[in-house]
Amino acid sequence: MQHPLAAVVDRIDPDALYRIPDLAGLLGLAPGSTHSLALSGWFPGAERERVPGAAGVRQVWTGAALIAAAGIDPPPLDHTRYAPSTLWRLGCGCDDCLAWHNTDSRDRRRARSDAAFPQQKRRQVLDLIAAGDVTSIVEAAERAGTSPGLVFGLANRDPAFRAALDEAANALCVGGDRCGRPIGYQAGCRGTACRRAHRPLTTPQPPLPRRQP
Repeated sequence: MQHPLAAVVDRIDPDALYRIPDLAGLLGLAPGSTHSLALSGWFPGAERERVPGAAGVRQVWTGAALIAAAGIDPPPLDHTRYAPSTLWRLGCGCDDCLAWHNTDSRDRRRARSDAAFPQQKRRQVLDLIAAGDVTSIVEAAERAGTSPGLVFGLANRDPAFRAALDEAANALCVGGDRCGRPIGYQAGCRGTACRRAHRPLTTPQPPLPRRQP
């Protein structure tokens, strides 16, 4: 496994001094985790310096020492000592760390989507559809100032919103003997029954790729 410093070696000044908070910032880790890694031998070449205004000492590295450390093989990762978030950022791609990464990535995407499509806009989309002021969910999303992808994405993962959207979209049905059949959708109907006949709202999500060793 490549040393994590190798990915940031271009940001290390060989003439500068680095302490635990500086290393944590470089690697995107918590200072506590970085300190534990230092104690485990991940960053050789440390020197000791007195803490200003205190009786203790702390570790300090020259940039040159860190650049040299970036070229060595790091010690084995201790999965009993570090959280999956730390292990993933250090380069571990085992099943547990991959599961954490996938969950974290999904939660971050959902948080961004929720921020871009808040409750007020959700209500506006549903009201436009239920009132018959639009001819499709896509038009309702555009009039509410959001994207259709956010509307359908939320419906895919939120059963309550999906049910509310289906209920509101009944108002879009044009009726007739084509209602609830694929031909109804092809003719322009965007009511719930015709939309369902054309294509189910929920679509399987592809799995995220594994990190290559």
